[in-house]
Amino acid sequence: MRIMRKKHAVMMEYVIIAVLIAAAVVVAVIMFGKNVSKEMNVATQAMSDAKGAETSQKAVETGTASDIKKANEHEKAMHNYDK
Repeated sequence: MRIMRKKHAVMMEYVIIAVLIAAAVVVAVIMFGKNVSKEMNVATQAMSDAKGAETSQKAVETGTASDIKKANEHEKAMHNYDK
């Protein structure tokens, strides 16, 4: 009976590790998915049209700046909840 219990305990450890890895992947996709998608679009356009890629890259840069500004405003709003 002891062998079965040890075997199940080891299996549970693997399940916990797999769940933690899956959670890390989900968080990474949520955080970086939008930017990676935009950069892949720029790379695709660079292969077909250099001018279009330049335009798309500038749009990504301005979009990133506005996203950072929105995130900072949201953070400030979350910390000023007592007012």
